[in-house]
Amino acid sequence: MAEAAPQHLELPWGLLELCALLGPPRDSLRGPEQGAQKKGAKSPPSLAPEVLSVFVPPFVSKEDSAAAAAAAGASSGTLGKAKRRSFRRKRDRPRAEPGRGPRGAEPEDAGIPDGVDLLALPQLCFPGGVRVASEPEEDRVHFLVLTDVCGNRTHGVVAQYYRPLHDKHCFYNGKTQWEASGPSGSAAGCFVPFAVCVVSRFPYYNALKDCLSCLLTHLKLCKDFEVDNHIKDFAAKLSLIPSPPPGPLHLVFNMKPLQIVFPSRADPESPLIDLDLHLPLLCFRPEKVLQILTCLLTERRLVFFSSSWALLTLVAECFMAFLHPLQWQHTFVPILSGQMLDFVMAPTSFLMGCHLDHFAEVSKEADGLILINIDTGSISSSNSEDADVPDIPLLAAQTFIQSIQSLQLHHELHLAHLCASTDLNEGRASRRAWQHRLNCQIQQICLQLLVSIFREVKNHLNYEHRVFNSEEFLKTRAPGDQQFYKQVLETYMFHAFLKARLSRRMDAFAQMELHTQSEEDRINGTLLSPRRPTIEKMASRKSTLLQAAPRRKVVSMPDLQVIAVPELLPRNSSLRKIHTADGGSSHAGQQKQIDPETFREFYNCWKEAEAEAQEVSLPLSALEHLDKNECVYKLSSSVKTNLGVGKIAMTQKRLFLLTEGRPGYVEIAAFRDMEEVRSTTVAFLLLRIPTLKIKTASKKEVFEANLKTECDLWHLMVKEMWAGKKLADEHKDPQYVQQALTHVLLMDAVVGTLQSPGAIYAASKLSHFDKLRSEMPMVVPKTTSETLKHKINPSAGETAPRAVDVLLYTPGHLDPAEKVEDAHPKLWCALNGGKVVVFDASSWTIHQHCLKVGNSKLNCMVMVEQSQVWVGSEDSVIYIINVHSMSCHKQLTDHRASVTGLVVQDGAPSAVYSCSADGTVLAWNVSSLRVTSRFQVPGNGLSSITLYGDRLWCCAGSSIVVMTASGFLHQELKINEGFKDRSAFLAFQLLHEQEQLWAACSRYDSIYVWSLEDLARPPQRVCLRDCSAITCMIRVKQQIWVGGTGLSQGRPKGKIYVIDAERRTVEKELVAHADTVKTLCSAEDRYVLSGSGCEEGKIAIWKVE
Repeated sequence: MAEAAPQHLELPWGLLELCALLGPPRDSLRGPEQGAQKKGAKSPPSLAPEVLSVFVPPFVSKEDSAAAAAAAGASSGTLGKAKRRSFRRKRDRPRAEPGRGPRGAEPEDAGIPDGVDLLALPQLCFPGGVRVASEPEEDRVHFLVLTDVCGNRTHGVVAQYYRPLHDKHCFYNGKTQWEASGPSGSAAGCFVPFAVCVVSRFPYYNALKDCLSCLLTHLKLCKDFEVDNHIKDFAAKLSLIPSPPPGPLHLVFNMKPLQIVFPSRADPESPLIDLDLHLPLLCFRPEKVLQILTCLLTERRLVFFSSSWALLTLVAECFMAFLHPLQWQHTFVPILSGQMLDFVMAPTSFLMGCHLDHFAEVSKEADGLILINIDTGSISSSNSEDADVPDIPLLAAQTFIQSIQSLQLHHELHLAHLCASTDLNEGRASRRAWQHRLNCQIQQICLQLLVSIFREVKNHLNYEHRVFNSEEFLKTRAPGDQQFYKQVLETYMFHAFLKARLSRRMDAFAQMELHTQSEEDRINGTLLSPRRPTIEKMASRKSTLLQAAPRRKVVSMPDLQVIAVPELLPRNSSLRKIHTADGGSSHAGQQKQIDPETFREFYNCWKEAEAEAQEVSLPLSALEHLDKNECVYKLSSSVKTNLGVGKIAMTQKRLFLLTEGRPGYVEIAAFRDMEEVRSTTVAFLLLRIPTLKIKTASKKEVFEANLKTECDLWHLMVKEMWAGKKLADEHKDPQYVQQALTHVLLMDAVVGTLQSPGAIYAASKLSHFDKLRSEMPMVVPKTTSETLKHKINPSAGETAPRAVDVLLYTPGHLDPAEKVEDAHPKLWCALNGGKVVVFDASSWTIHQHCLKVGNSKLNCMVMVEQSQVWVGSEDSVIYIINVHSMSCHKQLTDHRASVTGLVVQDGAPSAVYSCSADGTVLAWNVSSLRVTSRFQVPGNGLSSITLYGDRLWCCAGSSIVVMTASGFLHQELKINEGFKDRSAFLAFQLLHEQEQLWAACSRYDSIYVWSLEDLARPPQRVCLRDCSAITCMIRVKQQIWVGGTGLSQGRPKGKIYVIDAERRTVEKELVAHADTVKTLCSAEDRYVLSGSGCEEGKIAIWKVE
């Protein structure tokens, strides 16, 4: 216990690691002093520095303790004894006694931190050497970074000051020193430099610089023999100061005459910043900063040069902060003394710093170096030819440069309008606050640069195998960026970055990426495992089989957020009942709850199935026959079939056989071609072997597989996939296949979990699509199937479907300022809850996953000047989306009720009319976003407006009102007595050529047609068969498309009626959605898009004939 006692005195999280006094050796001072007196030398001699004193917490050594106990009360002896942890040079080290082991020998310098090399410290504290000066020089400071053999860094701050040599003998550090004698009391022209070095595990450069500045004011006034005591007291105070914990609170204390602030880091993952991050921006142009960052990202051999030792470390540390959360993995020595210049001959990557005087020598002796001159802001190479440094990707570089140029880097400009501060600490506090804000801005800009460069890395990660597909990633890069990424991807820094990404570390990069990414990506990032690699990716990996282990197929877990809990067969106590207060029992929400133990077994079974699938590698012959986007979802055990012995593999498109012996591929059947799937038995001797039989349209021979105990499970899975594929083809909706795959994987896990005779019955409860086709056939009408082109799901990734409230199609246009994909036509989809999803209408793929536009229902959208999309909301706000940046930063709040309609008036300048439910119509100047006029429309419930010529047609409850642009009533159409009470206009369309007004009314299942020549004439009626409600209507060519709800096969469905405007007859009756049709939109009169309610939440794409 006696040896453990000192450990309780240590402060593991204190600021101070070590404090040292350094200077010329004692015995070397006599020569320079005599030379200065007797010879009057012109050039002061250079001396070799050494460590004079070392102070390490807790400042009590065993020798000191024993001496203090022996000499208690004898104060006369204290002056000559060292009150510090002892330090002895190697030549003074006593020999160990023979026969004594390591336990008997007390280690030397036990208190010196591992990261501090006391033999090298003098060269770093005096990198330019020690020279006796003829005149006192200014105090100066520089900074160190010390690295131990394990790569752990400590940080040092060195303050140099000059002291004159005094006459008379005095005690200095407990020893009698030779002092100059003379009538003046000092050696003429002898000022000796000393240095105080403070070493801390934390990079508190500015704070420790302030502390040393305060110490020097006392050291200059004290006598030589008092120096050690002052430094020891200073070190003791620092050792008692704890490092501030992460958070918003900083540590502040007074050290006369300054108030010292030790800033805290924002969170445990953030770097501690106590330096001015804008220093490199003052020394280099933004383009040069990007070049240096490129050299760091590609791990070159960099050498910084400056005439200021302090700038070498500060600038280098700034660039390390710019890279966060990426970390420099190689040698980092920002200061090299003259004796250390051979370090730059190292063949590996490094970052070092030298005095500008050595520039020519270093550039001449070493090749392949990137030479960075801080003083001139220039970058060069030590080779005769320029270094092949690639450019950072253009878009990321342009954004960085623009952001840097917008910063205010000069504090004097900030102070120009302020009065001078009369309080020193107040002025320093103001400077710190300004610097903190600027540092935060610079950190955000650099982090945005890194996110812009590496954002798409996550799209090529395989979390299950912890693999990054670099080849596929490089294929997605622009040709001009290929060289940059090829070099970066080979670095240790990027490999560490990948490790953090694969571990899903929530560092600054992940937080920034999450903050700037779409909501669907955010949801998909929470999945337990990623989707499998496709056949295309598998094929690309096969090319490296000779050099690396083969890549395996991964069977991944589906999104459990969108899977309802299946009704499983109870296994003893698997299902937990909830007892009610009256002694009865009920199931919560009429659903059975699975106890944690059962779910744990289910999950373990799932992971075991994944592990088994990972052991299978497809031969090249199989890869050649499969589509590049196919993935293997299920593999059987080795079975006998009529096509040979092998394993049956199932993808989302087909079944095939992996033959044994000589690995090969035999096609069994595509799900689309199957005609019959049944489970039977065949006789073998006295046994009946369960067999799966599959009949296809393209083959006369029926496939047979003796699956034995697996037969029933495979029968269920194949039938479910067959049914899912049929439904996908009939409804033009590929999501049916994805849902069928989810059911199949769940069946497999359920059977593996239960392992009982009832397992197949439990799994059969998941055969949703197979039962749907057999019990309630969903026959898609022929007209619907022929007209329907495709379906897309804007609610993908959501826990539940969202209603599609508004659709807007915007044509593509070529803008030189845009990326190519931004010039494609787009489909803007407003979902319930204030979300807007944008699709690329050229491929019907998602262009922008989610834009948040308030929290309320969105009622209308319109494109303005090809650069903005205006969105009217139930919360009475008009939101403006910039189509280039895909951001919403502008809002118009002049309406006082729900915004129900928007219409654009072309012209110069263009104007936008908006209306709200309270009857208010506002005219907006697009350039200034100001209201140019406003008027009130008579009637109740203004729901939409249309511009025809210079007239505004307004749908206002029980009337359609025609207003002039200046707000005067021009004409009004009211529902006459022939209509039911409380009927109102729902929607209308104008057919200018026929001079007709087509309108739908609430509580009616027909469309009414008025003549614009005489609105008083009774309208003609177009009856919509089996229609129960009308919600929307649009005009496409000479057709009127009407959306609503109607009966189909005895069930309410979302229906679309296509009416010939000339003959006024219904041409087509389309069964569009499982839910009501909420909105319709035309895409250049070639397609019509319909959005459904919240039960389905999908968009259907229809062909216009």
